[in-house]
Amino acid sequence: MKILLIDNASLTPVNSALCCEPKTGEFAKELQALGNEVTMYGQIVESENIHAFNIQENGINVVGHHRRKLKIFNYILLYLLIIPQIFKSDFIYIFYPSAFKYISILCFIFNKPYGLYVRGEMGLKNGVSSFIYKKAYKVFTVTDYFTTLINSLSKSNIAETIRPMINLNEKDIMPVNKKNISGIFKVLFLARLEEDKGVKEILYAIYKLKKMDYNLKLILVGDGGYKKEAMHIIDKLDISDFVELKGAIYDIDKVKNMYLDSNVYILPTYHEGFPRTLYEAMIFGTPIITTFVGGIPYLMRDKFNCVQIKVKSVESIVNALIYSINNHEKMLDYAKNAQTTVKPIINSTRLSHAEALHNAIHNI
Repeated sequence: MKILLIDNASLTPVNSALCCEPKTGEFAKELQALGNEVTMYGQIVESENIHAFNIQENGINVVGHHRRKLKIFNYILLYLLIIPQIFKSDFIYIFYPSAFKYISILCFIFNKPYGLYVRGEMGLKNGVSSFIYKKAYKVFTVTDYFTTLINSLSKSNIAETIRPMINLNEKDIMPVNKKNISGIFKVLFLARLEEDKGVKEILYAIYKLKKMDYNLKLILVGDGGYKKEAMHIIDKLDISDFVELKGAIYDIDKVKNMYLDSNVYILPTYHEGFPRTLYEAMIFGTPIITTFVGGIPYLMRDKFNCVQIKVKSVESIVNALIYSINNHEKMLDYAKNAQTTVKPIINSTRLSHAEALHNAIHNI
């Protein structure tokens, strides 16, 4: 089966190679191991956020086009250049939503079967999306909320919730972190450094907590377009002694140690599907503070397996962190409940994303 894979992230040039986000790369690699021929398509963007998965080095085809300065012209060209790739492929798989979502319309026009991997909430309920769901061959989602919604909009059972795209299962669940809080209270943020992840709000919250004489440290793990602005805010607020910038970390053992060494994991995101990092925090026993957006509230429950914060609210973050510091035992109980929540979701008997897609399309 020739599969054309269209991620919703750009391709990053590293020397003479093209790289992508590691989880997407591993997904493509597993699809190939199952007997498919995979080609990744996207725009090439120079970025500080260097993706770590070398596509060609892993035997995967890639077709990329450098981003043009004029945005409208750029996407018109990308849509025109993908047409030959659509005709060469047996199945087109689109990470949704993204600027490439209308490729599904081209597939419909050219009578090519396509599928969707829905992992974000932007535009999920509009008329165009409903049409795209109805014409899709298969839809996989990251949360039961998206699955139920799409099946309702398409009036079918086309959507299915898949196992998370993480290389972890129930055997990786760690004892709940009982780290002593008598010293520095460590707050972990692990995500893309983008404004809509709530980076600004958490930095201002740390500033307020510093003024209130709380002894804590924010560990920012990740890279992204908001990094320079984050550094500017850190300097402006004079909180560099309370914030540690780690950059992007992809090694799973190092990631695990970041969770194990932290008192809480915080995600003040504005919108989401269901983030991989929440699964990781649950698996590694780190108490969670998060906003309830997208698919998050359909798995997380305030004061049961996490602490809820409001979107774009510095005061909400401040209050949640003070609560976490003053209610350490309760936070550990929430973390234990979170592990009960996540265990059946990551069960190793469930098909991986690649296996589920391969099985769904093998008769095309």
